[in-house]
Amino acid sequence: MTIDTSVTKNRNGFGKIGLVLLLLAIILAITVSVYMLFFIPDPLVTGTDGFKILSTDNTVTLKGENLKSLEISIYQEGKITDLLKDSTHVKEKTYALQIKPKDLKLSNGRAIVIVKAKAGIFKKVRYEIESVIDTVPPSLEVIRAPSIVNTGSGGFALLRAKDADFVYVKLGERVFTAFKVGSEIDLETEPAPGYGVEPYSAESNSSRKVANTYYVFFPAPFDSKDGDVFYAIAEDTAGNRKINALPTRINIKGSKTSSIEIGDSFINTVVAPMLNEMNLPDPASSFKKVNEEFRQQSQDKIIEVAGNTKSEILWDGRFLQLKNSKVMATYGDERTYFYQGENISSSVHLGYDLASYANAPVGAANSGIVTLSEDLGIYGNTVIVDHGMGLMSLYSHLSTILVEPGQEVNKGQLIGKTGSTGLAGGDHLHFGILIHGYEVSTL
Repeated sequence: MTIDTSVTKNRNGFGKIGLVLLLLAIILAITVSVYMLFFIPDPLVTGTDGFKILSTDNTVTLKGENLKSLEISIYQEGKITDLLKDSTHVKEKTYALQIKPKDLKLSNGRAIVIVKAKAGIFKKVRYEIESVIDTVPPSLEVIRAPSIVNTGSGGFALLRAKDADFVYVKLGERVFTAFKVGSEIDLETEPAPGYGVEPYSAESNSSRKVANTYYVFFPAPFDSKDGDVFYAIAEDTAGNRKINALPTRINIKGSKTSSIEIGDSFINTVVAPMLNEMNLPDPASSFKKVNEEFRQQSQDKIIEVAGNTKSEILWDGRFLQLKNSKVMATYGDERTYFYQGENISSSVHLGYDLASYANAPVGAANSGIVTLSEDLGIYGNTVIVDHGMGLMSLYSHLSTILVEPGQEVNKGQLIGKTGSTGLAGGDHLHFGILIHGYEVSTL
């Protein structure tokens, strides 16, 4: 019998190739297993602090790294509620979890959020975050507020809030902080209108029902619009809030308008030095830059400084005007600037220009603490004095500054001398009253 040796050789050849492939597969599997066991990075989940306090509606943003799977649940009173189950194989992934405790039938009080993440076969982490669920908003009452304020003026409101960590008045995106005054009021023995009285229960897991009184000064900025609404807001650290509209209507007050011709002398002696230049090829654009860009930078700085106000009243009685001074320009003057007959820029004068004699002594209009004493762009050498509760006074274009930030000053105490620094055409004092950083009329 004849044996076909070529077929046998082929079979042996295929068998050897199969054996090699099998060995390679085994080596690869061992390599992958070793990598998965020893070299794959540990799973990592960040952003879990967002679970510590949960209010009515929350969005908790988590970032996961080296994840194979991620599970999140919340445990309360023997019940486990799943928040997320995700199987994935990615290096990085961001999760935005919307959590509404009431929809999940969770109760106010303590809970534990459990986060479990895996990477590879054996690597895993577990986080347990102690959480407080608080879906009860603060209480808020508007006790007193003006019925009307003019644009460019200010108002005062008296508020009462319970279980609030932040109380403020808001106009659009502008926020005006309210300040706590006096001691707490026990609403069980001293009920306030609008609150009602509920019996205290030791089992209610809540403190006695006390409220605080708040003062808030708020401006109606010059650019306020008809129909703008002031809202009083009480907020807690969980993010719950109560909103009441103030009964305060804004009256749009008419303003004076004026046209001012800008000459080359003013450009060369005032504008050029502010730009740190001696020759300006385009005088009109240079003035526009200083009047608009520098002005906005200066006003932004004032708003920033206004956040550093004391929570108590520092002033005493009426505010003083610069001695022996004459009013040269008033609040709300809408100015249009011309260069060689062409309209090049505009501004609104948000203060009072007071003139006496050159380098006249400037006293503090009232007692307070200096919060700023520096060159402030278009305002030149400037001092800002904090009188507490968001009320400040501003003194600009000074030739000399005689006080420093943090210094306490008394009413009438010398703080500087008049001058013409900044965007000023002559020696005078630009005096302004600020409420939370916004200049209002002194009248």
